Amino acid sequence: MKTGAGHALAVGFEGTRIPDDLVALAAQAGLGGIILFARNCPSLEAVLALTAAARRLGPDVLVMVDHEGGLVHRLPPPFTRFPPPATVGRTGDPRLAAAVARAMARELRAAGFDSGLAPVLDCLLNPASTVIGDRAFGAAPDAVAACGVAFVEAVLSEGCVPVAKHFPGHGRTSLDSHVALPDVDATMDDLERGDLVPFRAALAAGCPAVMVAHVRYRALDPALPASLSAEVIGGLLRRGLGFSGLVLSDDLEMAAVASTWGVGGAARRFLAAGGDLALICRSAEARDEAVAAIGEDIDRGALDLAQAVRRRQTARRLTAGPRPDVSVIGCPEHRALGEEVARHSAARG
Repeated sequence: MKTGAGHALAVGFEGTRIPDDLVALAAQAGLGGIILFARNCPSLEAVLALTAAARRLGPDVLVMVDHEGGLVHRLPPPFTRFPPPATVGRTGDPRLAAAVARAMARELRAAGFDSGLAPVLDCLLNPASTVIGDRAFGAAPDAVAACGVAFVEAVLSEGCVPVAKHFPGHGRTSLDSHVALPDVDATMDDLERGDLVPFRAALAAGCPAVMVAHVRYRALDPALPASLSAEVIGGLLRRGLGFSGLVLSDDLEMAAVASTWGVGGAARRFLAAGGDLALICRSAEARDEAVAAIGEDIDRGALDLAQAVRRRQTARRLTAGPRPDVSVIGCPEHRALGEEVARHSAARG
């Protein structure tokens, strides 16, 4: 039996309830994941209702939100708003990175999420990289790796799924992949000594999922961005780094890929390159375009999603334990931790 095209997609939507057409898609073609944004989450009650509804779409649907700290924070009060990763990195103490990660994971799990799509493991090697900026733990690869490993291990200990991003690194480019396709001319040696160091460390620590960047690395693939490249996903990540876990794309509606390949074309290239779960974060039209494109590949025997589904199921099983009580969300202990991190960072800064 062929696996439905929807199993390869994690999707976002407008509004504060899951649209009927998305419920129908999950029933007819399957669904890999749901991703929520601030536009969906005006209150804790809305968040709890949405994650519960997402659970009903399928037993292995991943329920996700971007939850990095700092500006990348989608959830309403009373969720704790932690400092950005750069502030955590400036403390010089990976134990604080672990403490923040544990607190974040507890709150996410209590609210019904499986993943906060973190940590960011990009090294801020270009200070002009505003798209990464304070989302990175820092510039030094070893320091980013130490915080990343601490973060990954802590999130796993709380029954949440860490996602290392944006492979193989987005910290060298000043161009924002939301608006255009960045090019990186770094050599393979540059990447090995810099960008790849935190990813190697995080994968060695058991990180079960990786998000791939919409950035073209000329030394790896002169034609395609990492997210669409078999040289990067199947070659460097899968064979070179020995990663057998879940590979997610960055949002395929971003102009870096959508403006050239279209969302449907980008989705089929990502999956053909060895990816598992394609993110389409807003548009129902873009989602339907991708479902049609993926469905065509399945029907003509060019794509089999069975392995991708197994990888997603493996990641989902990491969240099988009991959920914390909702009272942990915004609890005094977590707020105090955020303040402690800010103090330590300021003292060193």
